[in-house]
Amino acid sequence: MRKTLLAVWVLGLLTGTVYAQTNVTVYGQVDTGVMKETGSDTRMGNNENSVIGFKGTEDLGSGTKAVFRLEQRFNGNDGTKYSDNNALDKLQGSDGAEWQGAAYVGLANDSVGTLTLGRVNDIAIENYGAVDPFAYFSVGIAGTGVNLLYSEQIPNTIRYDSREMAGFSVSASYTLGKDTHPKGYYHAYGNDGFAVGLKYENGGFWMTANYDRLADSDKSWLWNAGLGYTYGGVTVTAGYQGTTVKSAAADVLEIDSNSIKQKDWIVGLVYETGPHAFKFSYNRGDLESKGDYDGNMNKYALGYTYTMSKRTSLYAIAAYTDSDNDSVGSVYNTNGAERDSVTGIQFGINHKF
Repeated sequence: MRKTLLAVWVLGLLTGTVYAQTNVTVYGQVDTGVMKETGSDTRMGNNENSVIGFKGTEDLGSGTKAVFRLEQRFNGNDGTKYSDNNALDKLQGSDGAEWQGAAYVGLANDSVGTLTLGRVNDIAIENYGAVDPFAYFSVGIAGTGVNLLYSEQIPNTIRYDSREMAGFSVSASYTLGKDTHPKGYYHAYGNDGFAVGLKYENGGFWMTANYDRLADSDKSWLWNAGLGYTYGGVTVTAGYQGTTVKSAAADVLEIDSNSIKQKDWIVGLVYETGPHAFKFSYNRGDLESKGDYDGNMNKYALGYTYTMSKRTSLYAIAAYTDSDNDSVGSVYNTNGAERDSVTGIQFGINHKF
């Protein structure tokens, strides 16, 4: 009798465990390749972040679900933690945070939308990323991907995303400032941050417009607008982003002690046929300051991806960046080299799971 009860209890425990896991998805990708850029040794790197993540939902009834996501990024070539150019982490003194991806929990309702809290994706970066055929990655990355205020994930944030209505959707977020900087010259640092974004999609056409004031940045801000159209395997995109970095923020980011304005334009083209995808982008950047960071940048990038299966693909990318001077180059060159021109090539393999 005891054995029977024990067997029933174990079976019930296992069944409950399986049920709990049915709403949890483990996902990720491993991406590693070889790259060479002017001013840097040949090294292993990636086209996209290697990542492992967990996401899930729990049905609470009445069209409402609890949602969560935990995502960790790493360097596939050596297994070390990935640490990107997240400006907000640097401004808040937490550069190199242990959790580099998203880490949030929230509620989603079919009629109202989704509310999440924690380390969420930045609205302006997320919405605008579609204008770049290289999706902010690789040696072909757009100028907006090395933006002075670039923060793909933002911590200490509440974010709301509406449901889609007639092709339109709205997002808004509010970030609590940490105010960890000394008073006096840095008194303006302790500002909270906020962002708003608008998207519209209809068939093969989409467009977006976004505004983002970064927390703890002396009220530095950026805005962008972009659009794209896909027809018959061809996708054309275009966009503009304007950024103002106040002097206190520029000082902490170790860019300059003066305020800086950054303007970036991009046009992109992707042609897909069968397993083949050909990519091209042209970028124009402009920096304005009262110091060394004055000048323009032009960048040309070509890429090719061969999809071997639903999960595995091979890629090859080449890019040339031409800047007016070394200081401008140090901002736009993907290897950070203080050079007025950099040529980069890259190839590798990506596997999703």
